[in-house]
Amino acid sequence: MNKKFTELLTIYIIASVFLYFFAKEGTTYADPSLLMMIRYLISGLILFSISKKFVINKNVLLLSVFTTVSTLFWGYGLVYVSPAVSAVLSYTMPLFSLIFANAMLKEKATLLEITGLIIGFLGIGIYGYPLVKGFTKIGVVLTIINAIFWALFSIYYRKLSNYDPISLNATQFLLGSLFMGIVSIFTSYKDFYFYWNVKLLESIIYISTIGGAFQFLVWNYMLRLERVNRVTMLAYIVPIGTTIAQAFLFKKIPNIIEIFGLFVIIIGVIISRYKK
Repeated sequence: MNKKFTELLTIYIIASVFLYFFAKEGTTYADPSLLMMIRYLISGLILFSISKKFVINKNVLLLSVFTTVSTLFWGYGLVYVSPAVSAVLSYTMPLFSLIFANAMLKEKATLLEITGLIIGFLGIGIYGYPLVKGFTKIGVVLTIINAIFWALFSIYYRKLSNYDPISLNATQFLLGSLFMGIVSIFTSYKDFYFYWNVKLLESIIYISTIGGAFQFLVWNYMLRLERVNRVTMLAYIVPIGTTIAQAFLFKKIPNIIEIFGLFVIIIGVIISRYKK
């Protein structure tokens, strides 16, 4: 890896790790649909200020639906699970993308990909087993659904690879904020909450800028410097980093089953993404 890529990867990992903590804090004070609507609106406006262009058609609308649903489930999942659990389960996305790539893009899975898929899902079962109880169980299910729709978004995003990425994401962020606004209206009649304070403001600023538009720009710049497969695998430092950060910041040490499950998930993902 060259120095420039290493610097960008470090920035991306730090930004991504703390995104989970700031988003978790935000869901304490604001309904996830409203919180994520604000995040998408600000991120979309930042990216639009760079691209100066909207891209709207049925493909972009569908892409926006996938990312909106994924983000909403992620946000609601964070209400019930810790940042570390959210990060680990969210980053199972490539395992689901293998399944959808075969169904949607007619990409035939290799033996290595199938092996990695089986190992990865075994890891999910091991990691999630101690968590499937009480309200935590709800969070686990919601976060895995988030990973499924993130995978759908990622696969469909590949179909739109000829679009300008900044314009495309500016559009899908702004459309997503509209969709989330509609969801907020319906949820306002039941269990809706919003408590304005400094901590909520800190959360909104971080998840919309450093953990939003800036994170996206860094990710896309990394893809220009290294192969997609390599960048994707290195990004799996994020759930490890989030788990370590949570242990240091909040003294929440994962048990041996969770550590082993995390290890198995990452091994499965690496095998599934390995290219000879």
